[in-house]
Amino acid sequence: MKKDRIKLVEQLKHPLFFPNEGVGELPVGASLSSAPFFIYELSGTEQPWLSEEKGLPLIKAEWPRLKEQLERKFQQRDREVHNEAKAMIALFLMNLFWSNGQPVQLHDWKQRIRELSIKPVNVEERLEFIFKRPYSYHSYMQVSELMIEQEKQTAKYLAIKKKNKKDGL
Repeated sequence: MKKDRIKLVEQLKHPLFFPNEGVGELPVGASLSSAPFFIYELSGTEQPWLSEEKGLPLIKAEWPRLKEQLERKFQQRDREVHNEAKAMIALFLMNLFWSNGQPVQLHDWKQRIRELSIKPVNVEERLEFIFKRPYSYHSYMQVSELMIEQEKQTAKYLAIKKKNKKDGL
């Protein structure tokens, strides 16, 4: 399988997702829900965050399968949830940033998120909790709720945008 060389950019530096700095490889056929995460930001070839019709459906396609896997592992008290938990958090971050028309930015993430207009209430504090305990059941539940809230906020924004376009505003 051919792999593209990638260099970790400053905006994606975060110990949860990329504990080692430097150059890595991006496997052909990589998905949104497997490491390395943030494949579009890393590859720089496509920018799905520039179009709601393109980027957000990619996330919605991955989310239910991943959520079901993690739910099953927690029900079975399986402690091997690291990959799925990181993937869920990554998908939420993609949803959060992409629904605001931006690539994921993990460096100085609190400030970046404060500047976003479409986001759940208290998202910075809730993500801080999640980043401190990324593999706990409580973090899983928090990410699930954040995803639902983000989808609602995005739907509201798109409805208002559509109405304003219809009204000629």
